Amino acid sequence: MLVDLPMVLPPTVAGFALLMAFGRAGLAGGVLQAFGITIPFTTGAVILAQVFMAIPFFVGSARAGFASVDARYLDAAATLRASEPRTFFDVVLPLSARAIGAGVAMSAARSLGEFGATITFAGNLPGTTQTMPLAVYVALQSDLDAAIVLSVLLLAMSFALLLALRAAPRALFGSQGDAARPRG
Repeated sequence: MLVDLPMVLPPTVAGFALLMAFGRAGLAGGVLQAFGITIPFTTGAVILAQVFMAIPFFVGSARAGFASVDARYLDAAATLRASEPRTFFDVVLPLSARAIGAGVAMSAARSLGEFGATITFAGNLPGTTQTMPLAVYVALQSDLDAAIVLSVLLLAMSFALLLALRAAPRALFGSQGDAARPRG
């Protein structure tokens, strides 16, 4: 349930939660501060906010991929006395590669448009933490032409990512999983 929480949590609340966790007075912030590490309002905060908001898309897809691995392959690996790590890397991971790749792509697509958690936790510092959605927001207030250009660019990037995900999954994520499956 915790992994899925960012899907239903308002993004601004998610950013505030990250700020309360990693800010100077936050749960982990004080410990990090003692080591000279500051996360809020840095490029690292942008990455952390985007990963936090996108992780449910990756985990859901990976979970489905792992669950789809036929138990016969796991039984065969156990019969051959493969260790659990070897079974995971040699059997489960290749058979789940397409689902994992789809999760990565959907997470990237979600991160591309992240706004609320990013502005709350990382701020909107041009050249440091300003992302394209934040730049669109700023441009809408003063330069409509720039907002249009940035919006069209984001739309094109999103469309290209989704098109690649749907049109060429074998080219992007390989077909080694299909080669290992029995025919018929």
